[in-house]
Amino acid sequence: MTFYTQQKERSHRFVLALRMGLPIFLLSIVSVFLLILQPEASLTSFIFLTFILLAMGVYYLFFLINQSAYETITDPLTHTFTNDYFEKLFYSWYRHKIRTIMMISVDNLTSINEQYGVKNGDLVLNETIKTINEFFFLKGIKNLPICRYKGGDMIVMLRGEKSENSTLLELFLAKYKNTLTKEIEVHLSCVLMDTKAIKKYEEIVIRLYELLYANKEKENNPDMESVSPAQLEKSVLKALEMKKLSIAAQKVFGDRDVFYETHFKLIDDNGNFIHQSHFVPLLNRLGKIRQYEELILESIISLSAQDDKKYAIIFSAATLRNGLFFNTALELLQQFPKAKNKLILLFDEKEYFPQMKRFSEQLGQYRAVGYKIGLDKYGSNHNTMMYLKEFHIDIIRFDSVYARHINEENYQNILHGLNISAHLCGASTWIGTLESEQSDVLAQQLKINYRSGNYLEKVIPLSE
Repeated sequence: MTFYTQQKERSHRFVLALRMGLPIFLLSIVSVFLLILQPEASLTSFIFLTFILLAMGVYYLFFLINQSAYETITDPLTHTFTNDYFEKLFYSWYRHKIRTIMMISVDNLTSINEQYGVKNGDLVLNETIKTINEFFFLKGIKNLPICRYKGGDMIVMLRGEKSENSTLLELFLAKYKNTLTKEIEVHLSCVLMDTKAIKKYEEIVIRLYELLYANKEKENNPDMESVSPAQLEKSVLKALEMKKLSIAAQKVFGDRDVFYETHFKLIDDNGNFIHQSHFVPLLNRLGKIRQYEELILESIISLSAQDDKKYAIIFSAATLRNGLFFNTALELLQQFPKAKNKLILLFDEKEYFPQMKRFSEQLGQYRAVGYKIGLDKYGSNHNTMMYLKEFHIDIIRFDSVYARHINEENYQNILHGLNISAHLCGASTWIGTLESEQSDVLAQQLKINYRSGNYLEKVIPLSE
């Protein structure tokens, strides 16, 4: 079966060949015809003209061959459209009608390349492209524009609004979310949005990646697609500059004491909250995440110095390793000495950091000046368990999946083992998102040190 991208590639090459050969052919015919019409024409002049035409033809052909390298419209590996051509197609295709853009991603392409080799990774990509084309062809979409944006991320353009195409996404994921290609496990994820609210191609791609990230983190918001990325960027940067921050907290109950888990949102000019799933990916892209995390640290330290409460704050591991952030953290404790030993810096990390000795020394410096160190998502994030044996950790928090399944015997057994391991490593343990009396009782029976959740106490605003 020949797919739409391959048909377009062949027609493009045919047009390119015509562009190369036709001008030289026409010039040759006209020149020979004019030469023959001249009464004084001779064999010498004919040979001379032939050499000139041949030289011009060779030069012109090499020039166009060189130019053709800049005019490729498909990716050489997957034979899908290049991003540049796809963008042009996006703006020309049904210009005045609503279009749906779908992103299909091979989530585990990196691990496939590492485990099975790059050749098999390329094979998986090609088979995935074939699967996508065949799926939509069987649904009656014969001319499917598809682009390999980067890595294992493919973008597909469809007619109509999102509501008309969402069923296709559900059917595709139901059939192909987890598949086998040559006995290689392939995990696909998929998001889509239409061009009702956002018209620019670059902004749509940015939003698709944010939706993909939000789906993986299970933090998707229904209003996420209706906000223009340009307007969101403007609102977020202004809120950060003006330090317009909303702080809320939830009490965490312990065997001997209590502390508060903190939650943050930025506030736009209209007084509306900007959720973290909106602004955190944006701040990471703009390189402003350290500035934001310095703002929340400053806010909580000033609160802690005033009310003598202890607080836990979630930070990114990269920020904690940043020397400029450490200098700010040190200066803030010098400015608010009453906040010493009352702040827990909580973090988790998906990728294992290779320079463990340096990272351990940095965390030791935080502890030395008066901070406590905590690890998040214990029990589901393998790196958290690796870091527990490498660092001096004050507290760990179990992943929320254990709180949701705490009534099941197998989860209780795992929790019991993880809890003992953490205690033997010198760390206190904390389980959140408890929603019932029974789950709270079980957490206490398992001798988990700290407990939190809506059953015990709901999140309350602290300041704006």
